Amino acid sequence: MAESGSWKTLVEGGGSGGIVLAVDFDTTGRPEARFSDLVANLRTDLAVWETVPPAAGSEYARSGAGYVDCWAQRLEAERPQIKALLGFCAGSVYAAALAERIASWQQAEPLLVIFDPEVSVSQTLMWQYHKVVGFMSSVISDEDVATAREAGLQLHNRTPEIGPLKDGLIRLIREIGEPAFTRVGLDEARREELFSVFESFLCYLAAASDIDPLDRWRSAVAFSSASPLSGLRAMRASGVGGDRLAVAREIEIDVEHGSMLADKGLAEAVSELLNG
Repeated sequence: MAESGSWKTLVEGGGSGGIVLAVDFDTTGRPEARFSDLVANLRTDLAVWETVPPAAGSEYARSGAGYVDCWAQRLEAERPQIKALLGFCAGSVYAAALAERIASWQQAEPLLVIFDPEVSVSQTLMWQYHKVVGFMSSVISDEDVATAREAGLQLHNRTPEIGPLKDGLIRLIREIGEPAFTRVGLDEARREELFSVFESFLCYLAAASDIDPLDRWRSAVAFSSASPLSGLRAMRASGVGGDRLAVAREIEIDVEHGSMLADKGLAEAVSELLNG
């Protein structure tokens, strides 16, 4: 798997020259299926590139526009023929922004395919915080878990704005995790690696809130999993997007959110879209 700066190559392609871009936050050990699982089941000779997020704290990671600039630089320099953009969860927001950017120089607009698309709101960050606290429950007491959850709730009540909330949650995880991980014998390098992944992911989610993808999503094909708390199902239930929330075509699949990108039926449907 080749990697070059802001993109890594998942599939080299069969020489047709067309490229599919996949936008996601991929990290070692994540429980959800990944775009690498999807492409393993695709029938296409197109190359597939996946985003590599800029480092947390870098200039690019300070805004949604910065992430898009980071990924667009190579595309604008090389001008490859982009056949389609794929986006998973919050990656669907960035995929929409990249599709708009590419349309400014490419005569044929790329196909936009989104999987359980979601916009970032404060609750998105809280959900990820609680997942990490749950992960740490094996090394901290039930009382400490309850304290951590309450601290997160209080922080959210005080600072519902996404930027300050992100910074506060990053600080809380370090305060909780540092002694817990030290107790179980994780060395400093491993502890820092875990904290950095969490920080980078929260930066990615928070910056996505800068971008309004809804107009571009109207031209997208969306795959919706069976999970009621994910994607378009969750957005409709919560009223996010209101009357502006619409896609060109929605395909529902009877698969849970976490495993949808590994589903062979979904891969077949995506293959048909890419080869159409």
